[in-house]
Amino acid sequence: MKHLMWLLLLTPTLALANLKPDALPAIKAIQVNDDRVVTAGLPTAEQLTALPEAGIAVVINLIPRDHAHRLAGEAELATQAGLTYYQIDVDWQAPKAEDLARFQSLMDQHRQSGLLVHCMANYRASAFYYLYRALEDGEPTPELLAPWGDLEASLAEYPQWRDFMDNTLSKQ
Repeated sequence: MKHLMWLLLLTPTLALANLKPDALPAIKAIQVNDDRVVTAGLPTAEQLTALPEAGIAVVINLIPRDHAHRLAGEAELATQAGLTYYQIDVDWQAPKAEDLARFQSLMDQHRQSGLLVHCMANYRASAFYYLYRALEDGEPTPELLAPWGDLEASLAEYPQWRDFMDNTLSKQ
């Protein structure tokens, strides 16, 4: 018994997220990426407060605080719903390596939690999660960019994101 206790204490904890995809609200451009991470566009207040029922414990919002179409009071709504809430002001026109580094740190900090990463339309969110996974796994997973639709056309329309992703991946 004593050895079992030590084994339990020394064994790395497995992911404890209990994500329930069927209970997720129908958030714009939602994508369930794995057993703990969901990316999406902007949730409504009702959708945000329903997230704990689906196993989401942490929300990472990538919309700048001064964005005209943000969800007003989102931090307060999330906190009142029992969610841990973070906001990283990712400029659509000029995403920064520092923002991605903060995102990576938060993802690492909450490895055992169900997470919603969101922005306006799941472009920033899916791109950041794509880069996070590519840097963690050593290999990009293009399926994570499905919310972008026709990826080549989208990246041609938003070259700042092609450059950001290419520059980030070239440094790994």
